[in-house]
Amino acid sequence: MNVNYVQLVYFFGMLFCVMGILLCIRTARTRFGKLGDAPPVSFWITRLPAESAAKLIAFAALIVLPAGAIFTANYHTFEGVHEVSGCASCHVMLPMVNDLHDPNSGTLAARHYKNKWIAENQCYHCHSDYGFSGNVEAKLTGYRHLARYTTHTYTEPIAARVRFNNQNCLNCHHHTPKFEAVQSHHTAADRLASNQMICLNCHGQAHPTSLERTPGSAAYSRLTEAFR
Repeated sequence: MNVNYVQLVYFFGMLFCVMGILLCIRTARTRFGKLGDAPPVSFWITRLPAESAAKLIAFAALIVLPAGAIFTANYHTFEGVHEVSGCASCHVMLPMVNDLHDPNSGTLAARHYKNKWIAENQCYHCHSDYGFSGNVEAKLTGYRHLARYTTHTYTEPIAARVRFNNQNCLNCHHHTPKFEAVQSHHTAADRLASNQMICLNCHGQAHPTSLERTPGSAAYSRLTEAFR
């Protein structure tokens, strides 16, 4: 049986939640003041007084199991941001994801994907300074995007409020023979390093244009098809 980490996270997350609910119900029905004369409770390797056992169960129900559920949920979230399917789970990101998989597209993202220049987790590799893996500002930006998406306080086409960090490109391309062979890379090195000039100035659009991502445009229905 082939079980991946996502299935394990789902299993343990559900286990923590169900056990927490059951133990909370038991704790709510426990009359702690009447446990003094109750017989000891067996916990496999030891026996505890009934009152101590009830307090231990309450601690597990109110502290340990909720913490376990929160940990597994956050772990799944942290891992999920690495995957392209994680980006595709938001409707407003479908144009970028569908274009990425389009072999006829000439955008930078699509060219990287179809030529297998990035083997997996393509979105994450180019946006690794964003969201959960970035700095505090990037994390706050990620949470702001999440809040606006879940509350439907965004408009299409969405637009980035931050300037793309060239370092995400340079992490892979800098010092490679093909990169070093281009004289303009050396001429503009300081401006590229400081983001005064962005790679897209010479290498074209990374994703579909804002016009293509505007509802009602000729390309909108194709770009927003459900991701499979």
